[in-house]
Amino acid sequence: MPGTIHRRLLGMVLLVGAVFWWLMIDNRPGDATAAPVHMAQLRILAASLPGPLPVAVEAEVIASRHAPGDVIAAGIGLHGVALAKIAFRLPVQGGKAMMIECGLTAATARSEGFGHYDSAAQARVDAAMRSAGLIVVTHEHDDHIGGLLALAARPEGAGVMAKARFNAAQIPPASLAARLHWPAGPAPPATIIGALPVAVAPGVVVIPAPSHTPGSQMIYVRLADDREFLFTGDISSLDANWRELRTRSRLNNLYHHTNEDRAATFRWLLTIRQLVREAPRLRVVPSHDYQWLARELYEGEITLGFSTDAAQ
Repeated sequence: MPGTIHRRLLGMVLLVGAVFWWLMIDNRPGDATAAPVHMAQLRILAASLPGPLPVAVEAEVIASRHAPGDVIAAGIGLHGVALAKIAFRLPVQGGKAMMIECGLTAATARSEGFGHYDSAAQARVDAAMRSAGLIVVTHEHDDHIGGLLALAARPEGAGVMAKARFNAAQIPPASLAARLHWPAGPAPPATIIGALPVAVAPGVVVIPAPSHTPGSQMIYVRLADDREFLFTGDISSLDANWRELRTRSRLNNLYHHTNEDRAATFRWLLTIRQLVREAPRLRVVPSHDYQWLARELYEGEITLGFSTDAAQ
């Protein structure tokens, strides 16, 4: 009898361990290979449109919290990591600034467990969107596009959607628009077309990368001083995702009902690595990594807070 009990206990432990490993740790890339996207191609596209290049990268932190590391990067451990919801602005000397990501509403922050929400920071993001010449997002989730949709639904946001460029997968069908908090009225047309990288402004190139969501895309930016940035969206939410080749955990995907294509995400993580090998000084910008952002602020690569002309 004791032997039977021990075997049953061992079986239960093994079962629980296997489930935990599958949900939180399993990180097998399978036979994924990098996409045929290269720095030479991105640099040519970045130079293909006339006009002044962006001169800096500015960031606003709208919300923050801690979460177990394994949830965001499967297998890095259960130690807490600092997450942030960040919007970026690219000022242009003598021209209108560009926005990458749009912040989120307080309701979305609460629904995702973000105890700290900075309404003043979101107000600065809203002001920057109103004065921007171009707005792009890395994908269609509420914590990246929600600030734009909320602003567009208010009188002071009239015309702001006309500044945004979307790919077709980022625009919901009419039957889902209201549930996804899109403002009433006709949806804007998709203006980012096809599966190949495309320049959307001087120095700014969109790289279609369906994976984390169908509408996921990465954004390459070359500044006037030749510094280069790659905004990854939630393909690489943390710096560890691309450096250690780790996708989000299955538990995270199940909890948030994201239906992430993990194989495709691995493909783009490998692509990020490939681009960094080709350009070691490329700054890879993970979407939610507070610790990474603090380091970049310290090193002067990114400026915290939007410059004053964004608040006019």
